[in-house]
Amino acid sequence: MMDPRQVPARTHLTDLQGSDIQRFIRLYFPRNYEALLEFEYIMLVMIEVFHLTGTQQFMIYDAIYEEGTAALQDRSVMSMASYIAHEWADSIISDAFPNDADAVVAHDKWAYEQMGLRYVINTNQNVPPIFTPYKGLEGTEPYLDIGTTCITVPREGAVVTTYSIGRYDVGYAGSYPAPSFGGMGWLPHTMFWRYGNATTWTHQDMLGGNRYWVPAQNPYSIDLLLAEFMFATGRELPSDVMLVHRLRTKFGNFQSVRGFIYSLLDFIDKFGANDAPVIGRMEEITATAGVGKAQYLRQEYGESTVTMEGAIAEMEDLRSEAMKLKDRALAWVYLTEWLSITGVSLLTGFAVWTLMVRRRLYREVKVTKLVARD
Repeated sequence: MMDPRQVPARTHLTDLQGSDIQRFIRLYFPRNYEALLEFEYIMLVMIEVFHLTGTQQFMIYDAIYEEGTAALQDRSVMSMASYIAHEWADSIISDAFPNDADAVVAHDKWAYEQMGLRYVINTNQNVPPIFTPYKGLEGTEPYLDIGTTCITVPREGAVVTTYSIGRYDVGYAGSYPAPSFGGMGWLPHTMFWRYGNATTWTHQDMLGGNRYWVPAQNPYSIDLLLAEFMFATGRELPSDVMLVHRLRTKFGNFQSVRGFIYSLLDFIDKFGANDAPVIGRMEEITATAGVGKAQYLRQEYGESTVTMEGAIAEMEDLRSEAMKLKDRALAWVYLTEWLSITGVSLLTGFAVWTLMVRRRLYREVKVTKLVARD
């Protein structure tokens, strides 16, 4: 499994220029077809496809169709901006996804603003259990006033996993309609299909900007994205989604505590504290967490949970140690400050007592008189 690589490819509503995008593509886009095939998953997130050369577009298409590289694209046709949407519809890459981009932009009204939407998970028994285990959990079927959206038109064979319900002029069910499908106003929110040797996904909305995919609004948003990835890449879906959700949270907690300790060590190092023992133990605990991560990637969720619970407990102990080290390192600072303040207070008090109260250094003013000259 390769580490993710981001290749910025959008200037609309950003501070980037076309020259910036071209430089990023030269630096980060895979140099050849073989390098592209090293990745398991391609995510096209609101890209402006015209920044890619024809060769690069065919590389992505062939990787999906021929080699079975799974992929995802969002925002239906990448943007509400017509020039971006039409370029996407004309690109060969759009053919690989379950959303019919040509049909979308052919509608008289395919973009909507200031629309409240309700989201529903498709519980049709013929739909694989990708999203259904999350039905009823907080944030997975919300009502949101998202502001803007684009319609989606499923191709023949597209399977809808979630719907958005709003004041649309059209409605599309997909291959296996939800039992509650209401026709007009129901559109695919997430859907997949098989194209060539690959499974690809289309999202109606933005991954980065829409609140449905923000963990603060939908605590299970990352779980849903991972479920899409696992399904598309042929991995087994978790049987206990709550176990996996809590486990993923443990990884986040571990990183949070680890970052806090490193920040603390960076601070106390300025005071000459000996932080080598803490750093040494930190490396040991991090190695343990690495074992938990490897177990997680092998989908050994129970074993990974036990490993991470132990690593987090040790990390909490180490945080207490680091706090004690900080207290010892700053003890002389506190003492010096106390002595300085106390000394200045005593000196000031002595001066006030001597000069203003006892007036020992003052002499009494005597009355003088004028003496006449001869």
